[in-house]
Amino acid sequence: MSKPTVIVIFMAILVLGMATKETQGANCVNYFEITFPEVCEANWCTAECLKAYKNGKGTCWQKFCQCVYDC
Repeated sequence: MSKPTVIVIFMAILVLGMATKETQGANCVNYFEITFPEVCEANWCTAECLKAYKNGKGTCWQKFCQCVYDC
């Protein structure tokens, strides 16, 4: 194998390895709209996120519960 071919193969492996590392542990976001009570309550939001996504974390945003979880 020539030197340029080896360098190209090495660079391709390096780039693919870095791309795989970036996608691991990525976070996804989902929202639940609050119908009752009229404002989001932190305990309810956290419980709903844990119920829907085993590793979800809930945060209230006015009339929405934002769930952030591992994809």
